[in-house]
Amino acid sequence: MDFNEEYYKQTIEKYNYNPLDFAPMDFEFCSISKDIMKSKWLCHSGIDKISGDRNKFIVTSGVGLSGIPHMGTLSQILRTIYLQKNGINVQMVLGDLDSYNARDKELKYVVELSKRYEELIYRLGFDTSKGILRNQIDYPEINQKAYLLSKYVSDQDFLDTEEDLSKLYIKENVYKGITFPVKQAILLMIADFITLSESYSDIVVMLGLEEHKYVRLARLMMQRMNCESNLYSIYSRIIRGLNGYPKMSKSIRGSAITVDMEPSEIRHFILNEPDTYDIPENSVIYQMMTAVSDYSAEDIVAIYKACSEKSSDWKLWKSDYSERLVKICKSWN
Repeated sequence: MDFNEEYYKQTIEKYNYNPLDFAPMDFEFCSISKDIMKSKWLCHSGIDKISGDRNKFIVTSGVGLSGIPHMGTLSQILRTIYLQKNGINVQMVLGDLDSYNARDKELKYVVELSKRYEELIYRLGFDTSKGILRNQIDYPEINQKAYLLSKYVSDQDFLDTEEDLSKLYIKENVYKGITFPVKQAILLMIADFITLSESYSDIVVMLGLEEHKYVRLARLMMQRMNCESNLYSIYSRIIRGLNGYPKMSKSIRGSAITVDMEPSEIRHFILNEPDTYDIPENSVIYQMMTAVSDYSAEDIVAIYKACSEKSSDWKLWKSDYSERLVKICKSWN
């Protein structure tokens, strides 16, 4: 599967999502301009309905702990921090139990890795006095909530929620399909969304677009429960993987640029990307520049033009970005 612009269009049309990139965006999100929103996210479902009272809503996201962070992981972390710095309530969940179940990792491994992720997120600028940063294993009340929710979901619901990447993950021996442990991981994630609804009237789930079915299932379960809170979503572009993989993955070796790579290796990947893409949105490096950086909206416009033209300026931007990214990755160590 190729996660290109055509895939995005088909998904948006099939599930009736409101696109940011494929139609004019006539609103800003809180104090964030529509230009910034368009550069950092692909599309959304319902966030234009939020009243703007920042005390009544929260944006929640999370990262899996099946391996070393890669560029997709960093993109979710940095987007969350960006929202926080703009005065928006945020939560980031470190999926230790998710990786223990859905990715069959040893519990000791994910617990230790969770601590390292937490340190990385602090170094990148997350402020725990203004947001929630937590794991899963130390919050048994949400595990209890997942158990209580089980009566509102069926086996068929889980099968209908399987990610579009599942065939690739099965082929790469990452997981074996919608098994019982995977169902538990999905249910725990949805329990977190619904737990937040007890404190906030509006919950915004921030995910990659390939994970949109999780939000659909959560909404379905909330309807069955007669839950009055609103569940919205905002979706990120998927950063394409290396060596022909459709997405960078912590579980698939050779698919990703990871934070533990040597600076020389990171620079090599960025500076030597083949100019075989048709549009900037299909360039791995351009995707990374919009998602894993602190470039301004004006910078992104200039980068897009240079990338489109494959000009000498594009080489200069890539050189600048390689140094920025090396600095970001040093936060891991």
